[in-house]
Amino acid sequence: MMQAEIMDQIERLNSDLERLIVITHDEIEMVKNARHAEVGACQHEKEALLKRFEMEKERLNQRLMTLTQNNPGLPLEQLLDNESFDAFERFRERLSKLHDANQRYGTIVAALGEFFNSLVSAILPMQEEGYRKETPKPAAFLQVRA
Repeated sequence: MMQAEIMDQIERLNSDLERLIVITHDEIEMVKNARHAEVGACQHEKEALLKRFEMEKERLNQRLMTLTQNNPGLPLEQLLDNESFDAFERFRERLSKLHDANQRYGTIVAALGEFFNSLVSAILPMQEEGYRKETPKPAAFLQVRA
């Protein structure tokens, strides 16, 4: 019975991971194509998936810990049937893919943020006073003539 439950959990986790990977790749494309409003629309689904993923992963971890404690000295590949172990390997691969996609997304977002910060600094010069940056009074840096 435990093998079937473990297999079901791994398959649910794999499904969630696959969807998270797709969403992350979609977000990368949205940012690259300046469709920033659409990125926010994915956030609710992504947050719900992440929450469910974390809970399911914790349950799987508990089941695997129980299995290994009940069978000390045996590696996981001997404790799971072939189908479950293959699914677990796919889980690891997808987790790595999601990690890579999130790193790529983070790099793009950080670069974009740095670009906009430098653009704002060029338009609205900041004066550094110690550790604080202050924007000068509007009259000091911008005049509008009609």
